[in-house]
Amino acid sequence: MSRSEANDQDTPSYRSPARVLARFFGRSRDLWKAKYKELQQRLKAFRTEIRDLRRSRDRWRARAEALERTIEELHAKLQEHFEQCPPAPSR
Repeated sequence: MSRSEANDQDTPSYRSPARVLARFFGRSRDLWKAKYKELQQRLKAFRTEIRDLRRSRDRWRARAEALERTIEELHAKLQEHFEQCPPAPSR
């Protein structure tokens, strides 16, 4: 088998004219690129949203932990106050 025959077998044969095929394949490529570009934009937006949500969650967690420590300190002070002061006499 000669080299030209092997190339003929590897290359698909189309019945449509080359100008029609060129326009079809060009449009197909353009649509694929647009679809891919949109997916990349969505992916970037999702990654940005995830980053922002993680930062927000971390800030809220730090704030909640600080408030919990404040509550514990206030409970300790209150308990200390009750232990130091005798109960008020009842009437």
